[in-house]
Amino acid sequence: MFSSLFRRKKQLPKSKSGLGETIVDARVGDVITISGLHAEYEDAYLIVEKFNRYESSAGGWRELLCVDDDRRIWIQWSEQGGLYVTVNSDQRPMGLSQLGIDVDELMRIDEEQSLDNYVICENVRYHYRNSYEAFYHENNTGEGQGFLLFDMVSGDGLKVLSIVKFEEAPFEVQVGEVVSPETITVYKQ
Repeated sequence: MFSSLFRRKKQLPKSKSGLGETIVDARVGDVITISGLHAEYEDAYLIVEKFNRYESSAGGWRELLCVDDDRRIWIQWSEQGGLYVTVNSDQRPMGLSQLGIDVDELMRIDEEQSLDNYVICENVRYHYRNSYEAFYHENNTGEGQGFLLFDMVSGDGLKVLSIVKFEEAPFEVQVGEVVSPETITVYKQ
């Protein structure tokens, strides 16, 4: 429904403040475009459906679920050391076996905390960056649900791999792309 309202960029309203909002300013109901991500998202006007917050000893970050017709993507950003933005599609998460490792191997990587350790996913090598406990605040509210997070990054720094473990749930692997904040336009509603 919303997609038909925003068919052409000329029809999108200018931001109410006129200051050119960034991803940091986006909230539920706003419209987002991302240029240069994938051809399937190039002309997509993504409606922000959900805004989540994450906190950890390593810092905090935010996450948006954005939807256009049947396309769904997650946008995450952190402001520690400058604005850092990643995007991943709403695809089914992978298991550890798809990385060619098991829980024991992941725990070894975690204990060593060595940047020389890596996993391979879809022919891309992801080097260990960090692991820690974090807290998920759905809809930016509540005390948060704790989980383990293992962050890995590709050698060229253009992709990230996250391994997540919530209590009483299996390990889940997600791959995302690093995007320049300048490629994201936010239209406040």
